[in-house]
Amino acid sequence: MDLFSNFKSAVTPAFPTDDDSLTKLYDVEPYTAFSEDLEFMWRWTIYRDQKLVQEGCSLSLDASRRAVDHVLAFFSVSNRSQARGE
Repeated sequence: MDLFSNFKSAVTPAFPTDDDSLTKLYDVEPYTAFSEDLEFMWRWTIYRDQKLVQEGCSLSLDASRRAVDHVLAFFSVSNRSQARGE
């Protein structure tokens, strides 16, 4: 029996529209980040060129902002390293 046969493929969420009730946390090319209040947690998503690259959850909107800032800081360092050929 294949170990992964019980897992269903998750559908990647589409880039949000203005009709979605989301809080925009960040919007500087090429990244955009949103947070959604699910009442028991905040779900945050980060898109690069309108494609999902990272998602997570936090207990508050402020914690979502900090998490997104942390991930974007990592992406920035990673992008600079790649540009230098490291």
